[in-house]
Order: sequence, then structure tokens, then C-alpha cells
Amino acid sequence: MDLDFMSLKTTSVAAVRGERHKEKILERQKAQELEQAMLSERELNPYWKDGGTGLPSEKDEAATVKKVTVVEDAGLSWLRKSYQRMKEQAEREKRNFEEIVAERYGSMEVFQSRLEEAEKVASRKENYYRSGRWKKTDYAESEKEKKECRMKKETQEEDGRN
Repeated sequence: MDLDFMSLKTTSVAAVRGERHKEKILERQKAQELEQAMLSERELNPYWKDGGTGLPSEKDEAATVKKVTVVEDAGLSWLRKSYQRMKEQAEREKRNFEEIVAERYGSMEVFQSRLEEAEKVASRKENYYRSGRWKKTDYAESEKEKKECRMKKETQEEDGRN
């Protein structure tokens, strides 16, 4: 009798499942590596950089809620926001604030003059709105005016008949 059957390698079902599981894990790792390789180093979206999810974190969302500013303020809100951004850039890059202002506006004096001009225009507009543009008219006076107009028309018609 030959004992060839004893020299055959036998495997259990658990061993086969374990090998398949390892293969699946390796395939997933390869797919993740390919995905990471596809993400360009020149990615502009900060939420995709460095293996991000593509969405902002929740703590950043709470910080981005800002106060809504008036639309017709002659650019005052825009200039103030620009001022704030220049301050932040100076802190971030550890540079002199005046240098950054000079890069954007030419000089600090030019920026200050623009800011003052916008403040003047905005205050004029605010005063205009407060001065009574939206004030209700006095109905008693308007009724008097209407009566006077009717009387004039009637007298003109009577004069034309005679």
C-alpha cells in the first residue's frame, strides 16, 4: 500500500477563510494607497489636504458664524474686513503691518483716507435714513391738500363754463 494520501497537504475551512480575509485587507490597503496617490500635492481645497474628509470640522463652523453687515455702507464693511485680514496676515507671517498695507494699497495713508471717506459716506447715508425719509406722512395735512386741489379744479371748470 502506498501512503501517498498522507503526504497531501490538508487545509481547514478556518484556514482558508483566514487567508481570504488577509487578502481582502491587503486589497483595501492597496485601494487606499491608490486613492491617496491620486490626491494631488497641489490640492487647493484645505479640507482635502493631508488626508482630510473634504468637509470642515464642526468647531470651525461655529467660528465662521459672523455678524451680517449693512449693504449700503459705501464699502466701509469691506474696508474693515480688509483691515482685519491684513492684521491676521501680519500675525501669521510675522511681518510688519504697514508693509502689508503698503503692498495692497500703496501706503498706510491711502488706506486710512479710503477708510475715512467710507465712514463719512456711511454716516451721511445713516443720517439720511434717520432724518425722516421713512417717516409717515401726516394724513391730516395730505387730506387738506387734496381738498384744496379739488377746489381748484372745480373753480377752473366753473370759469371755463362761464
